[in-house]
Amino acid sequence: MADSFTVMVANHAAALLHIMGLEAAVLPSTILPNASLMLDGNVVVNVYEGCNAINVSILFIAFLFAYKGSFTRTLMFSIIGLISIYLFNLLRVSGLFLVALYFPDHLYLMHKFVFTGVMYAFVFGLWFIWVTKLNHKDV
Repeated sequence: MADSFTVMVANHAAALLHIMGLEAAVLPSTILPNASLMLDGNVVVNVYEGCNAINVSILFIAFLFAYKGSFTRTLMFSIIGLISIYLFNLLRVSGLFLVALYFPDHLYLMHKFVFTGVMYAFVFGLWFIWVTKLNHKDV
């Protein structure tokens, strides 16, 4: 059975795909821990718990608190970062849907390496901004 956060991610990705002109639908599984993103009644991709960006969000927050600055600044950047990660992940899930739809032979490569690498690079960029620009002990 799919958890509610993963279903929410799938629903938001479907909404983003709808903005792009694709009538994607979501079908949460009652047996497996995933929600299927579908088009015309066919499963295009399955969104699993690992696809909801919770793990990378926890890693992001842990890093911020390891190098924390003032409480207010840490809290504000945490909120901004978590929202950014969530939105970026929606782009990732939607992008994987498009790859599966138009280039299905490349889905494994794109999912396993390219999109995962881009996601971690994005989080690394947030960390870099935090450490070099925003985490000042004197403020």
